[in-house]
Amino acid sequence: MKKYTKPAFSYVYDSGGSKGDEIAGLNDAELAVYLKKSGYAANKKQYQISEDYILRKIGGDHAIIPVGTDRVISNAVMTPNDTAVFVWNSFLSPSTEEDVVQKCVREYEGPEEGIRKDVHRFVTESLKFQILEEVKKDEREMEDTECSGGGV
Repeated sequence: MKKYTKPAFSYVYDSGGSKGDEIAGLNDAELAVYLKKSGYAANKKQYQISEDYILRKIGGDHAIIPVGTDRVISNAVMTPNDTAVFVWNSFLSPSTEEDVVQKCVREYEGPEEGIRKDVHRFVTESLKFQILEEVKKDEREMEDTECSGGGV
């Protein structure tokens, strides 16, 4: 019997502008080349907010507070704007950069390319300061097998 994993998918951004019906018409070899060219492997990387940082709402403003001892930022409080809070909350569970871009596109008005660049900058800077961590495959599999006891 196969091990159960939580159903999930990630977006693959097509900067070449191919439409779904064009991609669907590719044979297996062409699709493999397309996925490799599109950065599919990089798009599958999932990130999650580190447990060493918490987001709090204090008097109508948000604050990101480092609570871990071995962090690059240890004695400062960061104050994100509402959009940064939305992106932060999108990474509370393992998510790809493209997944968060698509959430932002659905939530906010604005050019998709600008949103994409801003989310990429958030990811890059957050990785540098260890606010975001890449979720390794083994960690995702462990999370996938956990089931909650509550019903809907």
